[in-house]
Amino acid sequence: MSDRDDLLAKLRQTLNEQGIDSFHILEDLVPIEEQMEYFRYFDRLRRENSPFVRDEEVAILFSPDESIERKRRSLTLLASIPDVGAYRSIETYHSSPLEPELLHWSSMALVSSRIVLSSDLSGHQQVYISSGLGGQDKKLRFFALFTTNERQNFTDLQKEMVKREFTFQLKKTDVVIEQFDIKENYFTILLLFPFNKDIKLKLNAAVNECNQYGNFLDTKFLFTNVKVLSEAEIKKIVEKK
Repeated sequence: MSDRDDLLAKLRQTLNEQGIDSFHILEDLVPIEEQMEYFRYFDRLRRENSPFVRDEEVAILFSPDESIERKRRSLTLLASIPDVGAYRSIETYHSSPLEPELLHWSSMALVSSRIVLSSDLSGHQQVYISSGLGGQDKKLRFFALFTTNERQNFTDLQKEMVKREFTFQLKKTDVVIEQFDIKENYFTILLLFPFNKDIKLKLNAAVNECNQYGNFLDTKFLFTNVKVLSEAEIKKIVEKK
């Protein structure tokens, strides 16, 4: 948790020092590996600098006869130019992709096109913040896992206390709780929080407040923006104690 929090703090500090108040967060859940693949491909096409015609690429994108790989190229080319028509075409395709395999790619192309357009229109540097869980507006999405201190089962009263206290602390910081799931001896939260807020303080405050009534929560917890853990992955973590 401390490493992740330090990274966020350093990123906030860097943006403030450079006077950057405009940044973009991918809203969809796209694995980091696929995001990196997209940007490598994007950079390769930019270095090639091959001329293309926007309308021809749009026609290819919506053609049922073109290959997935060719459409991947079209999406990336269209995203590389500051053109509203290109952006709208990507947006239309992404809303209902003909090829489900290109859902993540079109999502990346859409945010990439938005960055190129914003940079061209504003004349200011744009920043993309990469996250496997994405975000919304200026909020980042994170997954948190908390366990009981000795992996003992929660009592009904403890479950009620956990739900009430964490909800109270998080909502004070303009956090959106998307999922709150309490199991026998652990609970998970999927949340969106403002980029400029120190969420660690609120999570620790909630843990400490609950622990005043029996010290039943482990003070160490998992906090990640890479992926939502499956039940099998959580079980392994819980069993390791």
